[in-house]
Amino acid sequence: VRFIRRVLDENGGEGIVIISKIENEEGLHNIDAILEESDGIMVARGDLGMEIPPEKVPLAQKALITKANIAGKFCICATQMLESMISNPLPTRAEMTDVANAVFDGTDATMLSGETANGAFPASAVRHMASIASEAEVAVDYYDQFKFLRYCHSWESISAAESVAASVVKSSIDLQEDKDGNGVVDANEGTVIVVVSSSGAQADLISKYRPPCPIVVVTDSKQVARHAAGRYGQRPLLVDSLKGSAQNLAGRAISFAKEGGFLHAGMHVVVCHGASEACADAHPTAAVTTLEAAASSPQAPMRLRRATTTYQDFHARNFVSCQRNVTLDLELISEPDLTMPRAAKIVCTMGPKCWDTATISKLLDAGMNVARLNFSHGNHEGHKAVLDTLRTAYVAKAAEMQQSLGLKTKPTWSVLLDTKGPEIRTAMLRDHKAIEIEAGQTVIVEAVGAAYTSFEGYKTDEETRIGLSYDKLCQSVKVGNRILIADGTISLRVEEILSGTELRALALNTKTLGERKNCNLPGVRVEIPVLTEKDIDDLVKFGCARQVDYVAASFVQTGEDVRFIRRVLDENGGEGIVIISKIENEEGLHNIDAILEESDGIMVARGDLGMEIPPEKVPLAQKALITKANIAGKFCICATQM
Repeated sequence: VRFIRRVLDENGGEGIVIISKIENEEGLHNIDAILEESDGIMVARGDLGMEIPPEKVPLAQKALITKANIAGKFCICATQMLESMISNPLPTRAEMTDVANAVFDGTDATMLSGETANGAFPASAVRHMASIASEAEVAVDYYDQFKFLRYCHSWESISAAESVAASVVKSSIDLQEDKDGNGVVDANEGTVIVVVSSSGAQADLISKYRPPCPIVVVTDSKQVARHAAGRYGQRPLLVDSLKGSAQNLAGRAISFAKEGGFLHAGMHVVVCHGASEACADAHPTAAVTTLEAAASSPQAPMRLRRATTTYQDFHARNFVSCQRNVTLDLELISEPDLTMPRAAKIVCTMGPKCWDTATISKLLDAGMNVARLNFSHGNHEGHKAVLDTLRTAYVAKAAEMQQSLGLKTKPTWSVLLDTKGPEIRTAMLRDHKAIEIEAGQTVIVEAVGAAYTSFEGYKTDEETRIGLSYDKLCQSVKVGNRILIADGTISLRVEEILSGTELRALALNTKTLGERKNCNLPGVRVEIPVLTEKDIDDLVKFGCARQVDYVAASFVQTGEDVRFIRRVLDENGGEGIVIISKIENEEGLHNIDAILEESDGIMVARGDLGMEIPPEKVPLAQKALITKANIAGKFCICATQM
């Protein structure tokens, strides 16, 4: 890094920031020295995953980002962040969770590579990346994060400038007010930090402590303003000179923040400026002001006043803390054989590619613990054949392992029955021909109930009409609700309820519609029994009769749903079958405590859940659901697009 610095400095590049890409084991081992000389680092996961075991890359990512955070150097997390969007318009659930976890880890930036350079949907990739990051930042525990960065690694005294920076961030946290009591500090309830900095040094120290709000960097340096684009939370305001008073510069910053839409009346502003001059780089100090409702004139100089901070007891707040501690060292990351017995189990869905004896044996050798039979497809005869093959393979593998490993007891594996559940589907189409739904057109949607297998939708010059299998559609939805069809590829907005069975909707995009496509109603409580007649038949005549180990019940919405499933099982000889409640919609999220109380475990079913709630919120739901299950002592399965 020193060599790169010399090359730049000797050729007029004194102000260019150096980002050291960590791409091999040597870079990992020397990370402390590299960080000391660098302005920031990049976790280059592509080559790094070739140089160290790829399954160790998540550990390296956490360690590198944490070290950069502690050192006060910025960090970029890169490579395969939204890789599928090179050719697909939507990211996978795993990719969204990956981006969110990078934000939770503490990265300053996430980088798109082929997604924007060569992808078919570059702008969409950026929008999704921005949306996921914004949602993740809402869920960060800023109290705990600040405590970790400020106190858990301060073996030596810090400078006066850094002490002021830390105080500024602490004040920005303490001054947040959840005025509406919804458990979240909304955009108009937070704070804004203003820092006057010519070199950007004081702004970077503030970024180190990761405040929960925007940092307006008032600077007279074009280069510092450009650098702010890559630093955590910073929003540059370029001015001609910093020689004016701190009050005037703060007033300009406040006007800038108001125009940007992130500062509202009643919010607190923490201003970091110089003790004897406006610039805070040499001798910083801080003050707090409140933007009053009447203070709307951008020309009016702001009077900075001291304000006492209001401390909130972290443990008294009404939310689920998902904080997890991960302890890492370089040996753990670089040593391929340094592992421990795996505790997290692996569930494998059976299908045509894996339900023969030889492949099942390979799955068991690779680490499968539970085999899932998906009753959304197939019939009892087909599932019986797979179950018989599974149990034969289990017995053979247990005997083989007993002999080869000298085990005194036989290992065991289990079987999970996953119900089809109360799904909603579109009806048939006239002459079985697909129809083109065009953006902006009107679509009449008819609730046809069980007749969806015979009702025929159509498109003519006069109207487009389709049927849905949910007979209470018009009683459940309201104007403004969305109807998502075919995994969300078709989106309709409800415009008018025409009758008890018909509504008028507006198509929001263009797409071809086929027959019997799945349908989701985000934010709508669907009044369908948790078990259909088919589900009950599957549970009684297959699950109980053949004594499967687990039942994963689709679209569980209430505790009463679980009690009903329990009764069906118990009354038919399935007392020992474990119930896993699949959380797949907003109603299930709202009632999770009651569901957990009645269930043996839950499944975070990220596929349908990402259709029922905004997909960028799925990583947050995943963390909350798993944490709640952990606290309740119930087991949890994380599923879909892993």
